[in-house]
Amino acid sequence: MKLVPSPRFRKSLRRLDPQIQRRVRAKLKLFLENKYHPSLRYKTVQALKHEDPPVKEISITMSIRVTLQEFEDHVYLRNVGGHDILP
Repeated sequence: MKLVPSPRFRKSLRRLDPQIQRRVRAKLKLFLENKYHPSLRYKTVQALKHEDPPVKEISITMSIRVTLQEFEDHVYLRNVGGHDILP
């Protein structure tokens, strides 16, 4: 599956500490290997479950997460940051 970052995702990622940026990349790699790995805490964002496809999130750290949408041929990376990144 291919990862497609949004402009907002790219901008938010650049603002993060380099160490956190590396963690984001490592967690995204793990997501591609096994999206149900327990450390990702993969789940639907309840406030955005009505979107098509529903918005999901994975945890990078306890305070940083990535929001995404899974399409048939790619994963659209919406944003990265704290819990205030919605929508």
